[in-house]
Amino acid sequence: MKTIEETYRERLIMLSKEYGGQTGLSKRIDKSPAQISQWINGSADSKTGKARSMKSDTAREIEIALKLPRGWFDQPIESVHTTPQKSYIQLTLLDIKAEDGNGFDNKDYSKSVQLIKVSEKWAKNKLGHNFKSISVITASGDSMQPTFNSGDWLFVDQATNFYEDEGVYVYMSTEGLKVKRLQKLINGELLIISDNPKYTSETLKSHETDSIKICGKVVATLRIKNI
Repeated sequence: MKTIEETYRERLIMLSKEYGGQTGLSKRIDKSPAQISQWINGSADSKTGKARSMKSDTAREIEIALKLPRGWFDQPIESVHTTPQKSYIQLTLLDIKAEDGNGFDNKDYSKSVQLIKVSEKWAKNKLGHNFKSISVITASGDSMQPTFNSGDWLFVDQATNFYEDEGVYVYMSTEGLKVKRLQKLINGELLIISDNPKYTSETLKSHETDSIKICGKVVATLRIKNI
């Protein structure tokens, strides 16, 4: 089993190749090429003699800078098959559920568990070209039917962590992680809408909108059927 230091080095090498070498990567994450080289090569610290390694806090900073899912650095490469087939791309499936009813308690929203492969053609058509900020979560409950059902996969753009326009958003409330349609009114009030007509909508006054934290916008769904 690989150590976390070895996993960090492999992930850095992957990013270095993607961004045109250590110099290109350094510009994207605001770290010097020399620092990246020391992390990748495990250069010995002049004071302790131990191999230099990237800290977990730094891994989180880089994930934010590159709009990677939280925990991306911690996933060993061989366990998630990071070389997809030609014409396929990989997205992170998070070990969480978003309740479209009363809320679901997920202590760590961004916990990643595995990568899934989807057709690149489908992804470009449904998700656009910026895949790095897309993560996949599982819906729970029936209040958003017929838009999606409990158990369906929701493709969430985590870069849109603010109200952009009317749409379906994943957000954290005092009741837990929820997914609903949000619509902002001219007077500043925010409608929280269930697509299932048997559920009533909720209205947040303009001074109450800070009581929820938007985590991302749902850009596509994939229906999972039991047979």
